[in-house]
Amino acid sequence: MLHPDLLSAGIYTVPEAARLVEAEQNETRVWVEGRKGAQEPMIENEVGRVGDKTAISFTNLMELRFISMFVDAGLRLSAIRSIMEEAKDTLEHPHPFATSTVFKTDGKRIVAQIARKNGVPSIYDLKTRHYEMPGLIMNVLLKDVVFDPRGDAISWKPRPKIAPSVIVHPAHSFGQPILLKSFVPTAAIVKTYAAERDSEIVAEMFEIPEAHVIEALRFDEALRGAA
Repeated sequence: MLHPDLLSAGIYTVPEAARLVEAEQNETRVWVEGRKGAQEPMIENEVGRVGDKTAISFTNLMELRFISMFVDAGLRLSAIRSIMEEAKDTLEHPHPFATSTVFKTDGKRIVAQIARKNGVPSIYDLKTRHYEMPGLIMNVLLKDVVFDPRGDAISWKPRPKIAPSVIVHPAHSFGQPILLKSFVPTAAIVKTYAAERDSEIVAEMFEIPEAHVIEALRFDEALRGAA
């Protein structure tokens, strides 16, 4: 396996990934590792094992986000796997759901057609050119992700409603959640707040707006709630 540069690719354990994409940890582990003798992994892991733990890259995290949302929408894993595999071949990219390519009009049309072929009804109305359920999910997946000029995802806001200033960016802090602009890890803010118990003091210590401290705390609470 070719390992990406971990300094720029991001690195996440299965529990961390599960919390970020709002999925059950056991389910996420199956998507990443498969079930021995019963089910192959859903993704092509770019990292593998780091020490004694399975880890994934930011690219893989974006793929898990795709899987999680389609599972929540009621699609079977077999259908999702087929969509992913055929999209790889059709769009000629090893990780299409971590790129902007799959979210463009042709990409959504292709995914819709693949999904319909795999037993997911009411995908795409050719007369009205209206994307239904999978199309709506694709639109949600496109939101809050920034892509580089090549079309690869480079940052994501995991909880934009409660913490719009918190992003994950693979080139910063190994992909762990940070604050936009200041790049301060949210974990550092949470740890400091636990000691100081005053958001204004924490803001002064990190030289960031107090509102960003509050966002970091909300974000941490949301992640712990998703555990």
